[in-house]
Amino acid sequence: MMEFSKYAKIKDHYCLCYFGACSEHLLQLRLLKPVVEAHFPGLKLHFGCRDDRAHILEGCEGVLKISELKVRRYDFAHIKEVRFNGTTHPVEDFLKECGITQFVVRWDVEESHTAKCVIITHAEYPTKSLERHQVDSLKRLAKEQGFEPQVDVDTTGAGLVMGVESYGLFDAAAKGIRTRLLPTGLGTRLYKGMFPKGEVMSL
Repeated sequence: MMEFSKYAKIKDHYCLCYFGACSEHLLQLRLLKPVVEAHFPGLKLHFGCRDDRAHILEGCEGVLKISELKVRRYDFAHIKEVRFNGTTHPVEDFLKECGITQFVVRWDVEESHTAKCVIITHAEYPTKSLERHQVDSLKRLAKEQGFEPQVDVDTTGAGLVMGVESYGLFDAAAKGIRTRLLPTGLGTRLYKGMFPKGEVMSL
C-alpha cells in the first residue's frame, strides 16, 4: 500500500496513454488536454506514448515515452490506456467516460486567400483510405471552386484541406484552415465536436 504522504503528492497526476498506430489520436488528445483539465479542476494530465511518436506531443508538459513510463509509473495516481475496441472511436469513448459533452477546440476558421487545396487520401485502420474515383471527384470539386488540388502533401499554406480522418486534417482544422471531412471512419462526431465550423461532405 502506498504511503499517504506519497499519495498526497501524486493524487492529481493522471497519465493517459496511447500506444496505437493512429497518429491523429495523439494529436486529438493533445488538443483536448485543456478541455479535460478544465473539466477536472486541479488535474495534471500527462501523456504516455510510443518512443517514435513523442514528437506529436511536442509542446505538451508531462510527455513520457514507454521507456520512461516504466520507470515513473509510481509517479501517477492512475495510468489509463486509450485503445481501439474494434467498434467505437477511442478518444470519443474517453470523453464520454469523463462525462465531457462539450469539447470545442476551435470554433473560428481563418480567412485565407491561398488557392492551395490539399486532398488527404491515406488513413490508418479503421478509417478507410480514399479510392481513385473519390480522389478524382475531390480534385474536380476543388478546381470548380477555384482551388489548385494537391494530393497528400504538407498542409502548410493551404486554403482548404479535404479528405479522410488523419493527422493532417485535424492539424489543419486546429490551425484555423478550412477543412472538409469525407467520413470513412469512426470520428465524424469527434471532428464536429472539436471543430464546429468543420464541414462534413459526401460524394
